[in-house]
Amino acid sequence: MRKNINKLIAFAIGISIISGGAIPVCAAENVQNNSTNIVNVASTTADTTNTGVIYVQNQVKKDQVKQKPVLTLQEAIEAAINNSSKLALKSKEIKLYEDKLDIQDELDDIQDNDDDNDFPYDKLELTVDQTKEQKDYIEDQIAQDITNKYNDLITRNNELDKIKKQLEIKTIENGYVNLKKDLGLSTEIEIKNAEVDFQKLKNSEKAKEYQLKNAQDYFKILTEKDLNNYSLEQKQEFEVFKIDKSQDEYFDSVIDKYYKYDKKIFELTKDNLDDNKVHRPDSDDRPDKNDSSFQKNIKDADGNVIGQEFDSAGYAKAEQEYENLFTDYGTYLQNKYNLSSSKVSLEENKKNLKKGLKESYAKLIDMENSINVAKSNIEVKNTELSIAKLKYDQGLTTKIAYDKQVIDNNSLETDLRTSINDYNTLKNQIQKPWLLS
Repeated sequence: MRKNINKLIAFAIGISIISGGAIPVCAAENVQNNSTNIVNVASTTADTTNTGVIYVQNQVKKDQVKQKPVLTLQEAIEAAINNSSKLALKSKEIKLYEDKLDIQDELDDIQDNDDDNDFPYDKLELTVDQTKEQKDYIEDQIAQDITNKYNDLITRNNELDKIKKQLEIKTIENGYVNLKKDLGLSTEIEIKNAEVDFQKLKNSEKAKEYQLKNAQDYFKILTEKDLNNYSLEQKQEFEVFKIDKSQDEYFDSVIDKYYKYDKKIFELTKDNLDDNKVHRPDSDDRPDKNDSSFQKNIKDADGNVIGQEFDSAGYAKAEQEYENLFTDYGTYLQNKYNLSSSKVSLEENKKNLKKGLKESYAKLIDMENSINVAKSNIEVKNTELSIAKLKYDQGLTTKIAYDKQVIDNNSLETDLRTSINDYNTLKNQIQKPWLLS
């Protein structure tokens, strides 16, 4: 019996040495039954406390080290916009269309043509405006993409920190297992399980480090910002989006803005077709070889008419012109069909987009409710954590138990951050449908 008590005493001392935290109450009570070991426990606890002081001092020294400059989200977005080859190409496209407009103006001046409202010119003007709008849309898309990647980097870093803290705890717990092994209080299965769990965490740590490095490298490609030289800001905006007026009215206005130039080009094309109708050629207009207009005079050397012959060249020209009328008519019919097809596509796109936006808005409301529940849950857990801290300070719980609760709370915060980013992304897509492209 005394041998088992001594093992428990030794185990209690070992726990105190390894964890640097509170000794479980039951173990402390067992220790008090032996006056010789009380001194040993007290001295061990004092050493541990000194170690804790040194740790705190080291943390203070680390905190005093000059911090890396913060790369704000807005700075990252601006850097990505300035570094975008897609945006640069779109700017060149705008310049191309503007140059074509200038060329058309010059041609009109040369030809003394004051009418610059013809269809090709008007369509080109609309194309310039539409391309400028597309450039703005690309900037919005880049901003959203960088926002997602920025928050993803923070999440990945938090997940890596979580694993590192879990490894610290697992190292201490494995110390318990090894101590129990030395005292003959643990089985081989317990030891093997401890080793496997530790290795799983190490493998997960390596994988997370690799994934974070890849994300940082790609972020550098997009922004030319080396994240080894920066820290990221943790703050995150969460502003609830509500449609106060009719949903149909709101979504119709958003969709009309999105397809504004498609509609203008459609109307311009329709007006042009209406103004330039082509009728089916009449069969009576087909050239007749017997028509006198295809007979030409034959003259002698003195210019006297001595007869007539068939004008094959004139007939061939007239026949070609007649065929061209059918070709023009066929082109007109094809253009009318293309116009009708584009109208159907435009209306279908609008209907599908509206349906998708309504579904997204319903999902957004559900996400808002989930976020509010998560925030309330975190408030409760933080209160519980404060109670756990008091218990730890009073020696009523171990450091490991407290650290595990801290990790759990941090995980909730990370999950909330991800949920808020998903909410903000969906909200932006509802307000700016071009982000879906």
